[in-house]
Amino acid sequence: MVTLDYDVTRRDGVTFVTALVRNTQTTPQTVRLESRLEGPVWPPRRDGITTPEWDGKTWNGTIKPGRTRGIGFASPAQPTEPPLERCDERRCRRSGNESATPAETLATLEGWAPPTDVLPPAP
Repeated sequence: MVTLDYDVTRRDGVTFVTALVRNTQTTPQTVRLESRLEGPVWPPRRDGITTPEWDGKTWNGTIKPGRTRGIGFASPAQPTEPPLERCDERRCRRSGNESATPAETLATLEGWAPPTDVLPPAP
């Protein structure tokens, strides 16, 4: 079973939604969540690029067995209850031998920047 816990905060005209998605199954689960807010979704970005799990108001991700993933987004819309809806959950179809898609691989990478001591001095 996949569980969903969330928190909603409204600040300066922006609604912030954070959620924890837990997989209590013994197999990886693919989950689809959708924002219930009546307005645009501003998903997280890395270096100006929207994280690949987000497509409009929908988040699609895989959660490993016994693991928890945190997700979040912002919106100018007023809060609703609940802010997220679990639209689909199913056992992951990928076997252990298949490769992740390029978008899935990129989503797992952390940001990188060169150390400041190797950069030329600012003018």
